Amino acid sequence: MNNKKLYELVNEYHIDTDLSCAEAMFKACNEYYDLKLSEETRKMFSLMGIGMQTEQSCCGAFTVAVGIIGLMTTEDNQINVDNSEGYQMILELTDFMFEACGTLHCVELQKLEAKNYSNPCHAIVELLAKKLEEILDCYGYGKGKKNSNKFS
Repeated sequence: MNNKKLYELVNEYHIDTDLSCAEAMFKACNEYYDLKLSEETRKMFSLMGIGMQTEQSCCGAFTVAVGIIGLMTTEDNQINVDNSEGYQMILELTDFMFEACGTLHCVELQKLEAKNYSNPCHAIVELLAKKLEEILDCYGYGKGKKNSNKFS
């Protein structure tokens, strides 16, 4: 059994690898929450890193985190307007990122200084993974919780 925290897995997949922030977040979440998501699903998220490959868009790791929340909270055939729990979780994650970093815009995030990190992206993705895990735990979707595998 793997006792690592989500952020530790994210760091393993992200720091000193060729994976983007989005790919690292996807692979870590897939492993940590035992989502059993396919290679086809990974490919869907693969181009979201580096601000959708342009640095001019939203942080790719944040986008993947939102996708993971959607996956874990949305019932079969449920539409966006009916998922108030997922909406609340994303609102909390968004508010947290704006408070911590001031933006979700990749190019602006890259300009932040992060103590003890050679790349600010590594610090931001770690911070995001910690908050995602906290939010999912709080709402009962954490690792080993009753809701964590309701979709698999």
